[in-house]
Amino acid sequence: MLLNECLESCLDTTYPFFADDADIANVITVMQKGRFECVPVLHDGKVAAMLTVLDLLPLFHSRKMDKLCLRDLKLKPADSIGRHEHLFDVFSRIRLFSGTLIPVSEEDGSYIGIIEKVLLLEKIATVFHLRGEGMTLELDVPAFELKLSEVIATLEKNDATVLSFGMYRSTSDNDSRVVTFRVETHDLFRLVKNMEKYGYLIRYSSPFFKERDDELREKALEFIHFMDM
Repeated sequence: MLLNECLESCLDTTYPFFADDADIANVITVMQKGRFECVPVLHDGKVAAMLTVLDLLPLFHSRKMDKLCLRDLKLKPADSIGRHEHLFDVFSRIRLFSGTLIPVSEEDGSYIGIIEKVLLLEKIATVFHLRGEGMTLELDVPAFELKLSEVIATLEKNDATVLSFGMYRSTSDNDSRVVTFRVETHDLFRLVKNMEKYGYLIRYSSPFFKERDDELREKALEFIHFMDM
């Protein structure tokens, strides 16, 4: 998924921005009127900085305000994400943007608009099915035995659909990997028990019983065993 596919509905090209030679008095007027907490500042059509209300506070009662432009503030340089970039490639840079807005540029660096940071995070959640439509299953697998194709095949053999997965190194054992799956299944309890039969170590699974009655669990296990026979 390219980032610009997300931008079709997320990109705001009407959000105000200012060139770095704009008069500070006019900028303050616009920001106060629209109640904008942050706006992009451009130099030669490219993102140079992000101006916040905090940057302007010292000037609100200054007599010099009418004689200053934005470049006089010596604002901290800001970056932007490219419309041509992949959503996953820009994800690691989201934390570099301190505010709630992220400026977006074309491949040549020219500014085109802003996107709210929360919208990118929501997009990630949608891609990996981190909302309510999936269940979580986490396995601990020795690195030398790890074949994702076999794990996925085993899950699918047990009537589970793999929606997404991720992997990281186990902190307790450097020779093992923790693989987290988001799955869709009509019977997670049965899936967990069958995966254990295959020898997989289940580190975590989404709750499959709201009841905390161990007797109910035992009866369910007996029923599953009977069905398997």
